[in-house]
Amino acid sequence: MTPSFSALLVYYDPGVTTYEALCAAITAIADQADTAVLPPSRTVELPCCYDDPELGFDLVAAAKRLGLSPDELVKLHAGADHLVYFIGFTPGLPYMGGMPAALHIPRLETPRTKVPAGSVGIGGIQCCIYSVDSPGGYWVLGRTPLKLYDPGAADPILLRPGDHVRFRRIDRAEYDSIEQGTGTGAVAIDQTKGATPPSYSPGVPRRDPAPRSISGATSVATLRILEPGPQTTVQDLGRPGQLRYGIPQSGPIDRASFVFANRLVGNADTAAGLECTVLGPRFEVGAPCAIAVTGADMPVTINGAPAPAWTTLVLQAGDAVKVGTARSGVRSYVAFSGGLDVPLVLGSRSTYLRGRLGGLDGRALRKEDVLRVLPAPMPARRHVKPSAIPDLTAAPTIRVVLGPQAERFTDDGLAALVGSDYEMLPQSDRMGARLRGARIAHRRGHDIISDGIALGSIQVPGDGQPIALLVDRQSTGGYTKMATVCSFDIGRLGQVKPGQRLRFRAVTLAEAHRSLGAWPASLADALAAE
Repeated sequence: MTPSFSALLVYYDPGVTTYEALCAAITAIADQADTAVLPPSRTVELPCCYDDPELGFDLVAAAKRLGLSPDELVKLHAGADHLVYFIGFTPGLPYMGGMPAALHIPRLETPRTKVPAGSVGIGGIQCCIYSVDSPGGYWVLGRTPLKLYDPGAADPILLRPGDHVRFRRIDRAEYDSIEQGTGTGAVAIDQTKGATPPSYSPGVPRRDPAPRSISGATSVATLRILEPGPQTTVQDLGRPGQLRYGIPQSGPIDRASFVFANRLVGNADTAAGLECTVLGPRFEVGAPCAIAVTGADMPVTINGAPAPAWTTLVLQAGDAVKVGTARSGVRSYVAFSGGLDVPLVLGSRSTYLRGRLGGLDGRALRKEDVLRVLPAPMPARRHVKPSAIPDLTAAPTIRVVLGPQAERFTDDGLAALVGSDYEMLPQSDRMGARLRGARIAHRRGHDIISDGIALGSIQVPGDGQPIALLVDRQSTGGYTKMATVCSFDIGRLGQVKPGQRLRFRAVTLAEAHRSLGAWPASLADALAAE
């Protein structure tokens, strides 16, 4: 479940219950709901530098839009009592209410691809502080030098629901001194007369105290990264259950290809492997093992000799493997018999780059990195049947279910989404696929009070260009959502290259559930013995 200002996003498994049964159950217990018990309220004073245009780069434009002088805007903002309603979007980002009506302003029509961590922004009736570098559509008034999220800290999230936040205006010199550790930071006043408030954050560690292996086994094999590729990360099937803290599930974008790779080397579907983007790595193994490469059409060589993808490959100690540049598709997957042995963080080995969590220190692989491989018997040699290997050269049709805010768009806008081609833009990443094509018209406004973002949600900002949210998506957002990409088509969407085109096709919820139910069987029937 993902909480927001006035809504609760509930995830469910249609193989266990139906949408109608779930709605009936929620309705039946809604009257029994009691006020949630939050940690004791605190008042937190945060320093904020408004006056440097490098930090508050929207201040002048926002003031003009609101009919205020920049100084008037700052006084109203800094003088308000901002209440933290929930944590969302990215880890540690506080969504706050309490802004004066004079500061209510629509979000930017086109969200930026990057907003620096610490940026203090306003949009709609809300205020937020960006906790990590991320895309965003708020008007940035200034920046705090404090870290709202530090994955290496014992309590990594600074603010929590129920906190009252006030901003203290500082100049650039004080900002720099606090950022460099020579000035004073936040002042938290406990309103419970000395009681120590309980931690509300998930206690995210950078790494477990000691690396843990599956089933307690000891790692014996290693691989050494000779060339990492532009973005190669460790992924498993992800970490569900953390969206309430702004931490996405992550995992592979092309889930089917990832599962195929694991099955080809005899692993459980959940074993950790590599996701490679555009260009794969070159690596050397230190002991005999089996690998498989699936997903995007990236040429594979072993000791310089071509080797097939989508099949079990047996390696000897000292063998060097290179995964080349994608000829079609974007992301390939490399599985190793036994799976990669990196520490579990919140129950998963997946890398979440923006949150610096999981994988190898929460980052993409680098040259000379060494990863351990869990011991496993050599698997039988198998391959994926040609009929099950996707054609990534063709323009795909991506299935969507309309909603949850489809009524906010004109009939012509709805027709544009399902009747036009859209081009994948190079600004796309694991967080979202940014698309360009026919403008989608809103019936009334492009922003809403922020609520939950499901995997595949298609947001449409004021510029009318859709953004489909992927596995590293924000947990909540305030742009209208026209439709949701079906989960079984997320992988195909994630394999569309920048400049390549795609189309959307609307299906009913019942059709989507039937296709989802058939998906596991299609994977089970795809492998054949050598």
